[in-house]
Amino acid sequence: MTHTRVMATIADNRATAQFVRELHAAGMEGVRINSAHVTPEAIRAIIPTVRAVDPAIVILMDTKGPEMRTTALEPGIESVRMNAGAEVRVCGGDAHSGSSRIFVNAPAVGSYLASGDRLFIDDGEIELKIKRVENDNTLLCEVIRAGVLGSRKSVNASEGAKLPPMPAVSEKDRVNIKAALECGIDIIAHSFVRTADDVRQVREELGSSAVKLFAKVETREALDNLEAIADAADGLLVARGDLGAQIPLCEVPAAQMRIMALCRTAGKSTIISTQILDSMMRRPQPTRAEVSDIAFGVCQGADWLLLTGETAKGDYPAEAVSVMHGTIAATEKYLEPCSVK
Repeated sequence: MTHTRVMATIADNRATAQFVRELHAAGMEGVRINSAHVTPEAIRAIIPTVRAVDPAIVILMDTKGPEMRTTALEPGIESVRMNAGAEVRVCGGDAHSGSSRIFVNAPAVGSYLASGDRLFIDDGEIELKIKRVENDNTLLCEVIRAGVLGSRKSVNASEGAKLPPMPAVSEKDRVNIKAALECGIDIIAHSFVRTADDVRQVREELGSSAVKLFAKVETREALDNLEAIADAADGLLVARGDLGAQIPLCEVPAAQMRIMALCRTAGKSTIISTQILDSMMRRPQPTRAEVSDIAFGVCQGADWLLLTGETAKGDYPAEAVSVMHGTIAATEKYLEPCSVK
């Protein structure tokens, strides 16, 4: 048993008892369900499957929250390539997205953004620059950073850009939270928290439940209101992917240190996530920088380190869990004589 523990994201298409057992045997003690990509029926299937492997496994579900996302791609298409220099139109709606037109879940998106603003899709994997706003409020954009677009990917805007207002708790969130509570979830992590009031609105959905409520810190507004958010939540989740699309990347480590220090002082639980072992999506071995990142989180007193794409869709999920667990154990063993924990 280590102080810092391993949590892994499990997608519904991988949520078999055998897969959960493999990750658990490699050192996984927590499972994360990304509700932006699953249905209530999937939630009701995943949680019992995990419980059957080991009832002690902690299960977290994060909400969709007030985030802007792309729509699904055409049926049968898993991804499309967005080439640098290509033009693509972005507009509000629920139609399928493709290489020439991307739809987002904000109907009035063209009324808020302007020429020169930039859009960052999928934690900044794809970057678009708005060339002009067309008469029907469609955004004509140029692909600045090429990448591969999948279904229902997060969308962020450059600093200073005005985003459409969105409710703190969507109807999809309410339905998924209800399903998760019925199945005995342990933690709800609310996405794209902006203020303490966002946290309180989710708390109302939980009612008298003993489920822990974490606030995901991934917006500039959350950093501006960090102390109040921490006070309203049971813990904070440092979601470095979207946070790195909202503030300069060079500021992300300092933001993480600030969040972790605040939680240590306030006695709040902490989770660090996103791209911790990103290279292991494709390779069986991590980089030296990645294992150093794990050790960095351990030294800051993180309660959980969360694997996302590495286990949700990566090629080496069990190996990623094993690397993380081994690095945590080695780091904590070194720290023992220093009485850091």
